[in-house]
Amino acid sequence: MGMKLPLGALPILQARQRGMRPAHMVIISQIGALPNEANPVVIADGSNTYSWNWLEGLHVCFWTNSKAYNAKHIWDALDARPATTYLWDCSKLRGYDLSAQIMLNCIDFPPDRWEWFIDAIRWLPWQEAEFARGEPIWN
Repeated sequence: MGMKLPLGALPILQARQRGMRPAHMVIISQIGALPNEANPVVIADGSNTYSWNWLEGLHVCFWTNSKAYNAKHIWDALDARPATTYLWDCSKLRGYDLSAQIMLNCIDFPPDRWEWFIDAIRWLPWQEAEFARGEPIWN
């Protein structure tokens, strides 16, 4: 038996196995159900460890707040190489572009000794305002 999938990921995985992919960004909610969300929503419980390989090449956005934030899920998801990874802080209405970056002091080491950090670049105010209204700002 493989690793566990977060709630809502199985239909996306099954579609990927048939060569399909979601037409829109996948929301990975760390705050529970998002009943009025039009995009595909996957719920990641903070206490579980999941398989994120089904995210490869997809656009994803983690929805979280200070109580629910789980960096382990984000690290594991980035390891699956999604096309883009965003974070939306629902309590502060702030958005971030996320990427894994190598620590500069490791650049001369062999890759198996590299150390990484998550680079979070805050969105511009107009991007946050449009995202909060549900307007798509990325293709």
